[in-house]
Amino acid sequence: MDILEALVLGIIQGLTEWLPVSSSGHLVFAQELFGLPAGENLLFDLMLHLGTVLAVCVYFRKELWSILAAMASGSGRSEQESQLRLLGAMIVVGTIPIAVLGLVISDGIEDIFDLRLVGIALLVNAAVLVLAERLSSERKKDIRLVDALVIGVFQAAAIIPGISRSGFSICGGMSRGLQREMAATFAFLLSVPALLGAFAYGVGTLERYDADAALLLVGAVSAFAVGLVSIDYLLKAVRHGKLWIFGAYCMIVGLAAITITL
Repeated sequence: MDILEALVLGIIQGLTEWLPVSSSGHLVFAQELFGLPAGENLLFDLMLHLGTVLAVCVYFRKELWSILAAMASGSGRSEQESQLRLLGAMIVVGTIPIAVLGLVISDGIEDIFDLRLVGIALLVNAAVLVLAERLSSERKKDIRLVDALVIGVFQAAAIIPGISRSGFSICGGMSRGLQREMAATFAFLLSVPALLGAFAYGVGTLERYDADAALLLVGAVSAFAVGLVSIDYLLKAVRHGKLWIFGAYCMIVGLAAITITL
């Protein structure tokens, strides 16, 4: 891998981690085109994910800080702090499905990095995005326990390359009747513990750390910068009911991935 490839992969990660088109699927696709075997650049992939999780932490820094401060303050105080503590608790609940699934199949994750499977998963991702857009009812503003669990299950499905974490989480919220912006905001906040946990677990279980520091830096910084832009763009797209556009894109890319493997 050279600097240009690291830059391109970082840009792809920054765009596709938050746009509902699956970052893992696109990285598999891009690495295949560059002749870089998927699963053999794990430290670099982890640094790309760190760049994008830092982007969401910076973008939602006020919300995250308010939640952490409210949870640290304990019981009592204002109604606003109580609501923030409840939201923090829902994030914890929503993280349980992906934490359990990750521990159960952690040893077999590398085996599902296959281009044909990515193509099929992208088609599934496309169908879910279009259906969620058409069936959304926007009845509720508040997230309840069942809502958090359902959204968490949708997020857990994104462990499959080709399934979008942000897209599935948002669709999970919309399927529960949450208002679009609330569903999107909760999906972003829910991604933070999942991504930080995955990064920590990945770094702790790596057998090799002999990557080029310059490549890691270029990839992480480009993923962070582009990630900030893509978060803002997705929030606007969700507000205006444009998820179907990403569904159409996933269908095209999914069919292309399957065709390449024939």
